[in-house]
Amino acid sequence: MSIKIKLLLILSFVGVLAAGISGLIGYRSAKVSLEEESFNKLTAVREMKADQVEDYIRIIRDQVMTLSEDRMIIDAVKSFTSAFQKIDDELNISQAAMTDADTRLRAYYEDEFLPRLYKNHGKEDHDVEYWSENITTRILQDLYISSSPHPAGSKHQLDIAEDGSTYSKVHGIYHPIIRSYLEKFGFYDIFLVDPETGHIVYSVFKEVDYGTSLLTGPYRETNFSEAFLAARDAEEKDFVRLVDFDNYHPSYNDQASFISSPIFEGNELVGVLLFQMPIDRINAIMTNKQKWSNVGLGASGETYIVGEDYLLRNQSRFLIEDRDNYFKMIEGLGFPAETIHEIKNLNSTIGLQEVRTAGTEAALRGEVDTKIFPDYRDVPVLSSYKPLNIPDMHWVIMSEIDKEEAFYKVTVLRNRILISFFILIIGIIALAVFFAKSITNPLNKLTRCSKELSLHDFAQSDPFHFSKDVAEIARHPDEVGTLAVAFQKMESELNQSVANLKETMRSNERMEGELNVGRDIQMSMLPLLYPAMPGRPEIAVYATLQPAREVGGDFFDYCFIDDDNFFFCIADVSDKGVPAALFMAVSKTLIKSRIMDDPSPSSVMTRVNEELSKDNPACMFVTVLAAVLNVRTGELRYTNAGHNPPYLKRADGTLEKMGGMHGP
Repeated sequence: MSIKIKLLLILSFVGVLAAGISGLIGYRSAKVSLEEESFNKLTAVREMKADQVEDYIRIIRDQVMTLSEDRMIIDAVKSFTSAFQKIDDELNISQAAMTDADTRLRAYYEDEFLPRLYKNHGKEDHDVEYWSENITTRILQDLYISSSPHPAGSKHQLDIAEDGSTYSKVHGIYHPIIRSYLEKFGFYDIFLVDPETGHIVYSVFKEVDYGTSLLTGPYRETNFSEAFLAARDAEEKDFVRLVDFDNYHPSYNDQASFISSPIFEGNELVGVLLFQMPIDRINAIMTNKQKWSNVGLGASGETYIVGEDYLLRNQSRFLIEDRDNYFKMIEGLGFPAETIHEIKNLNSTIGLQEVRTAGTEAALRGEVDTKIFPDYRDVPVLSSYKPLNIPDMHWVIMSEIDKEEAFYKVTVLRNRILISFFILIIGIIALAVFFAKSITNPLNKLTRCSKELSLHDFAQSDPFHFSKDVAEIARHPDEVGTLAVAFQKMESELNQSVANLKETMRSNERMEGELNVGRDIQMSMLPLLYPAMPGRPEIAVYATLQPAREVGGDFFDYCFIDDDNFFFCIADVSDKGVPAALFMAVSKTLIKSRIMDDPSPSSVMTRVNEELSKDNPACMFVTVLAAVLNVRTGELRYTNAGHNPPYLKRADGTLEKMGGMHGP
């Protein structure tokens, strides 16, 4: 790449990197701050709603306990129980009249109760499943349900039946008071139960559980019966038991939760008081009366309660606000068709919508935290969760908002940063181009001058001179100007050097000729004819020498000392050139002359070393491998005088390094 491109890339890279890092740091800081703010808001809503629910349940516990101690309720349960037990004898209903009463009651079951139950329950029930065999129960249900002039859902408006029984007189006294209490505090129903028989001797709302026994009747295995038994078996007078929501058929399979407390007169248990918990009150708290945005939950936030069965205990916001899309969502998530049917008919997610998420699992383990994870719609949400502090209940509260909405401001900020970043990049690139041109234009001119210099033929042309551009650039007060001054200086020195070089080349031509003659003389001193010993088939010798320069100090030699002993040597003189060549000639001559008189390589090396050491002010030296091979016995005697170690190649092809012993 050209310097211009490099400068452009470097300047752009540095600018973009700086802008990118600044933008990234700003974005991440804002994201962390907004995430923290969102979690804090969710936690604040969670704590507020948790306090409201816990306070509401605490108030109800206090109400049921206080009311169970009220003298009126004590008298009422005693009166209702006594009247309940003798109404059959008082009325002395004939068989025909009882048959008429049963006919009216069955008609109510079949025309009113069962169709509504089937719609919500999803399966076709029969009255035999809910029919009581107790005559007293059927008499009271006929008097206050099937024969009541008030429609279903308003049976509690009847104060007294016109049967003249003691029960109805008691009902006329206490029912308006208890009904008023129910309406003021918003309970679904209030019950008085005989602790011995389990019969519901009084109910405000008069549903099909009225008069039945929670010990032997059709609702003996419900959470209603569980709450009754807990209070009946309690030893403490201030005992309160709350049971979790569950489907309750008398309430048309809607979710029902009950809270109970024993009724004592002195130390005698005379009854059990039960409230059927209102769903709408808890739901109103959790949904903020469907005004989620007023508590900072925006367009997608909600708070909800989940029980230990992972089912909702209040309505889902998404069912309330967008029913059609809610059902498309749960169908897409593979919810059971039966559950979807129940939610549609009850128009409620309470006790039906499963919420098995990372947050609910953690909260049910007792953890208090804030995290991001997919909610029951499989949509990523910011969630703040914790267990609720409600006796008898293992509930957790979740406060959540869609991640997309929570981070909307972050997304807007990110988009603004990206737009600013791209605008900044364009500006950076424009500035980079400008500065790159201002730096590289003078360099380009110098480059053209350099090319002209490289194309100039100094052998054939006159001395080289730069164009006027160099003189102009030399006036710049920067490094490029200094470079141009150096070019001008180089121009004069180069022309002078070329003139000197031409003179030197003429001298070198003469020297080269002399060196070539020296090389030929040196090479003629070495044995160069091959095969070397055509008359001696027991041995073959080959060698070659390639000097690093025209002449050098390397050499080799070989010859037969006698008929059996063959001498050879390989040597390398220190340094190169003419001095090495002269030292080589002396060394070779001394070795060759000595070996002919003395067949011992070590002896020869010792004597030659003595000769070469005399009058050697340059301290030149030669390394020599000298050896004598007995071609008859195969014995090899050798001396290594500082040369590289030799290798012996065996007949089987293996290489063997020959001894480490050598001398200087």
